[in-house]
Amino acid sequence: MNLEQFSLILSPLLRLRTQTFVMSNTLQRMVVGAFSGASTILSVKDKKNIFDIQKGVSKDGTRSEFKRLDRVYNSITCSWVDRESVVQQPTITIKQHADFAFLFIRELSPTPNPEIFDISTKYEIQSPLLRKIGQEVIGRELGISWTANTVTLEPEVLMAFLPRLDDYLSLLHSKHSQTSSPDEDNPTEVEHLTLLLDFVKAEHASTLQEIKSLLENEEITFDLAWVLFVPRTVLYTLCPVSNAPRAVRLIKTTKDAVLRMEVEYMEYHGGEPRYGLAPLSGIILPHFQGTVKISTLPTYPLEYHPQVETLTTALIERGKKWCSLQGVYLKYYDAMSFQFTGCGYFKHRTQSRIIIDKKTFQQINPNYFLPAITKTLTGESLESNVQSIGGVPGQDGQWWLNPQSMTPPPTGMYYQMANGPQIPQGQARDEENHFNATPPDDDLLLASPLVYGFGLTDKLWVEFSVESVQSFTWNDEPFTNLVLARDQKSMILSLVESHMLRASKNLDDFVRGKGQGLVINLFGNPGIGKSLTAEATSEHVRKPLYVVGAGDLGTTPNTLDSKLTTIFTVSSRWGAVVLIDEADVFLEERSLHDLNRNAMVAVFLRQLEYFRGILFLTTNRVRTFDRAFQSRIHVSLKYRDLTSDAKRQIWTAFLKKAVASSSDIEASGSEASKTLTSIGVSDEELHELGEKSVNGRQIKNVVLTAGALALARKQTLGFGHLIEVLDMIEQFEST
Repeated sequence: MNLEQFSLILSPLLRLRTQTFVMSNTLQRMVVGAFSGASTILSVKDKKNIFDIQKGVSKDGTRSEFKRLDRVYNSITCSWVDRESVVQQPTITIKQHADFAFLFIRELSPTPNPEIFDISTKYEIQSPLLRKIGQEVIGRELGISWTANTVTLEPEVLMAFLPRLDDYLSLLHSKHSQTSSPDEDNPTEVEHLTLLLDFVKAEHASTLQEIKSLLENEEITFDLAWVLFVPRTVLYTLCPVSNAPRAVRLIKTTKDAVLRMEVEYMEYHGGEPRYGLAPLSGIILPHFQGTVKISTLPTYPLEYHPQVETLTTALIERGKKWCSLQGVYLKYYDAMSFQFTGCGYFKHRTQSRIIIDKKTFQQINPNYFLPAITKTLTGESLESNVQSIGGVPGQDGQWWLNPQSMTPPPTGMYYQMANGPQIPQGQARDEENHFNATPPDDDLLLASPLVYGFGLTDKLWVEFSVESVQSFTWNDEPFTNLVLARDQKSMILSLVESHMLRASKNLDDFVRGKGQGLVINLFGNPGIGKSLTAEATSEHVRKPLYVVGAGDLGTTPNTLDSKLTTIFTVSSRWGAVVLIDEADVFLEERSLHDLNRNAMVAVFLRQLEYFRGILFLTTNRVRTFDRAFQSRIHVSLKYRDLTSDAKRQIWTAFLKKAVASSSDIEASGSEASKTLTSIGVSDEELHELGEKSVNGRQIKNVVLTAGALALARKQTLGFGHLIEVLDMIEQFEST
């Protein structure tokens, strides 16, 4: 072994120059051989010892000790160097002034100008008595932890809550005056609170005087606006959706360039409890210059409203109406409705009957933005933010359809629930089928101005303004004026009423859930009263009508299945009569070539098998009915073309309706005594009209068009106007 080889072995030892070690026998022989130039023969044991020497004197991590090091980068050698760490002994800081009830601290921060300091002030509350009072009066809305040994408060907080702290002090005085004399050695809440309030009033006298002067004139500046927006204050603002006036309760504010507020209001929960509080953010008070009237701000305390008493009464009454609409209701609506689209709210006009049903709204639209219920009305936090009504949307696929006793609808304004009790228009049930007590006025004041539901005409799930929801009167006139054989009308009515009675007794097929529906097929040429039959029947039995066009159901089996599932489920829940207009594509016999239509027919057949409600199908071009449908349709009615007598009945009905709605008839009810002769149509002319080749729908359109023509000419509707419109129709059909 030469010196070069030996240096490679010895190099690990050179790094340990700060430590002493004992040279082994193996190493001694190597050193002697290296310097003498003699060849050294190493045994297997010697080679193992050399390997251990190259690794170091001891094995890694075998010492039961630890060492503190500072690893510092040496920019000269471009390497990291380990140095002994200097152990920092922990120091114990003893807080000065810890025995005072509170500290008022001015912090002087240096600025670029050595003669000027930025001065800020704060209070440090150290008294456990004051911390207890603060927790009760100020609360936790501001994110303050009252359990800490020292609570830091901004002066604005104490000044904003000063009236409430004064009221609390009065209560303490009253309480202590009724008890025995306090122990002089133990300070009381009265003493500490009096000390704090006296100091605040003296220290901030100029600011408090300015606030008092502004509020006496119902004015404010932006810099002092914080005094208006104290947590738990009831605020007046406008609904961001409907722009209707509403009241909300302030949770907290955040001030930067503007004043941002988080508020809460009463929302329908649906479970237990029935109602809860939902947060609402995004209310902003923009910065303004100078002094302004408080009532001109977009959001301000309700007490500063110019007509606070009238407004408060109106909001409470609206809250009662809102509470009465929580459940399932059939109503009429004629105003703007609102739908959230992800980019904001889309407004459109709704002028039809509607179903108010927030539970079904959520289940059908699980991704729709709905408020989260976070607290009970008493302020207790719920376990989780509840966005669904009574549970997760569509949980287990269950809908609360509980079979109840059911009887045929009596005379009067009643809306029949499917598989449920009779429910007047003005009432509805909750999930437990009982009526809950109305919340107190303080909570009704905070009720939402919106309800959720479905428009039966435009078939949209939207939000409705509570103030525009109206009741309506059922109309028996369509069934009376329905031109249909008496035995057919009687049979349809008997079938519908008997189905309602059978559903109440929960009669079932051999297979559970099958064969509980009533399917009526009406087929014939257009315009002879098929759709009117379904409309008049639903009106007569006091059930909502859900009209669906064949085009609304899609053109693929999957789309059809999804649409029918939704339609049949909600119609069963609402007890609605379903009308599928122009259903020819589903009823016609299947062929071997059109596989897509065959699949759609199969889907339709399966859905009919499990449908539990009342379904009307109208068709007019079916050549041959599919055999599978014949066994699923309970009754089929063929409508013949209108006879001359039937046409005269329809002409008479629509002309009388035109007389009743004409502007020259007084509202005293004298229209009932009007005859067709009063508008220039004699019996002979009526006979002539009955011979015209028109259907019922065309007759209605002719009367409407002739009436508009007469109104434009400032004339009374007469036979000449009708003939003029009929001539135009005949000219069009002859081309």
